[in-house]
Amino acid sequence: MTSKYHKYSFGDHEWDIICEDPEVVGTTPEEDEDGPVDIRALRVFMSKVVSDMMKAKLPFVEQGLCVTDHDIAVNGGNITVRAYSPETNISETFAVMIWMHGGGYMAGDLETDDIDLRSYCVSENIVIVSVDYRLAPEHLFPTAVNDCYEAFKWVVSNAPTLRADPAKGLIIAGLSAGGNLAAVLQIIARDDPLFTTPITGQILQMPLICHKDEYPDRFKPDLHSIDDLADSPFLTRLALNKTCKTVKIDTKSPLFCPLLAASHKGLPKTYFQICGRDPLRDEDIAYAQVLEENGVETKTQIYTGCPHIFHYVDASTQAAKKFRDDMRFAIRWILGRS
Repeated sequence: MTSKYHKYSFGDHEWDIICEDPEVVGTTPEEDEDGPVDIRALRVFMSKVVSDMMKAKLPFVEQGLCVTDHDIAVNGGNITVRAYSPETNISETFAVMIWMHGGGYMAGDLETDDIDLRSYCVSENIVIVSVDYRLAPEHLFPTAVNDCYEAFKWVVSNAPTLRADPAKGLIIAGLSAGGNLAAVLQIIARDDPLFTTPITGQILQMPLICHKDEYPDRFKPDLHSIDDLADSPFLTRLALNKTCKTVKIDTKSPLFCPLLAASHKGLPKTYFQICGRDPLRDEDIAYAQVLEENGVETKTQIYTGCPHIFHYVDASTQAAKKFRDDMRFAIRWILGRS
């Protein structure tokens, strides 16, 4: 059955051409249907190929900010977070956004989104803290969730050190697997009686929301992009299934699937950035619908014809430029500046 949202799958002239270019599509690691995930190839793709693609098309912001790495203790070890702070009067404080990178919980690091986060910090006058959570298969589910929540609490507790003021705004944001982590963290924080700092909003970029096998019955008639776009460039249904197996994800757990949370009430303003040619598209639209039904102020932007992580692959396209402009708008909208 074809998704009722099929109209979003194709129609961007630039991306319709790019998605048929074997030299571009071929940059992603090859998939062996019966074999394990090639962790090394995936990490090289995220740390070098993606980084090189963006550096070739985007300016590197060096002026107007301070960038500092901090080591923090988590259960069973330590992780690093990278803080980006506007370079202004030393006594000035700013709203803060915590960021989780993508990479299927198995790849990605502090460099993955560095070029974008520098730009957002300066243009939006906001402190951004990027989390280098531990990766699978060395660290299995729910390690990434726990690491990110510990980092989130550390940011709030150490806000003065970062020149951050959560009272001016506290945003959780992430992309792909990081978008999943952001959505899950919102629910954990809401339900944690020891966490009392209000969260201003969340930005969810092409997030994983629910495994196909756990789609709630009410949504099953509408969730077909996982099959319609099973072989979409840069993210396939096979890759998603292998990710869950490799990371040992409990697909029934709300620590992975925010759609299965007991309640969606009391969550903050949410901005969705959804790719039209993405297997995750329909579940992202469904989650936006659930939040709206539960009184959450929500905005959704769908990028017609654009595949998963398209803004990494060619930052010079009009859709990629809009994606980054929309991210800036999302920050301003959540903080009441728009």
